[in-house]
Amino acid sequence: MPLSHDVWPEGLLTRPGRETGAPCVVLLHGLGASMEDLAGVADFVDPEGRFRWVFPNAPVRPIRINGGRPMRAWYDIYGFDSHSAEDMEGLQGMARRISALLDHEASKGSSIILGGFSQGGAMSLYTTLHASYTTKAVLALSAYLPLRTHLPAATAESPPVFWAHGKQDAVLPLSYMEIAQQIMEPLGYAVSAHRYPMGHTLCEDELLDLRTFLQAIADPQTR
Repeated sequence: MPLSHDVWPEGLLTRPGRETGAPCVVLLHGLGASMEDLAGVADFVDPEGRFRWVFPNAPVRPIRINGGRPMRAWYDIYGFDSHSAEDMEGLQGMARRISALLDHEASKGSSIILGGFSQGGAMSLYTTLHASYTTKAVLALSAYLPLRTHLPAATAESPPVFWAHGKQDAVLPLSYMEIAQQIMEPLGYAVSAHRYPMGHTLCEDELLDLRTFLQAIADPQTR
């Protein structure tokens, strides 16, 4: 069901949890996609309704790598090469907006898990690791680590990271996850890295592993 336009003007899809105050999973879609793209994940990963799910739309903005064509995006993309400049201002501004949305959801008594696919996963990593928004976990699905050379060291509040990536990903190669892991772990971050025989997409085995990861958060005694 949609939420108030005042909360997130671009649009939100939500799926309630079984109980009041259930942990809230906020999933951010990829570049050029929309809030509907990941909505099916909730039913597959959480059929019991242990979690409340929120799927926001990114704003529409011109994207440089696509010739300035407007599309839904969390920030601008200058290039897909690992050495391309990055939209730091866009990342910072969107992290503030997402943090306000997360505060709104946390005010309902929920702990927050933030994640996303591709650019949405990168935005989630930035919001939690660079902008230091406190979450229970981060879900990076076929993503990359933005501004990786500026990553601060982990703190006691730094969340565990579930990172899933396709071995045949031609958009964001598997090496993007491996490089991120090599940077993050020496800084003290807990990264659970998973590789799957797929391209730039999601697969059933990945979602089953994500289900297990989230169940451990919902029931810490099962860890």
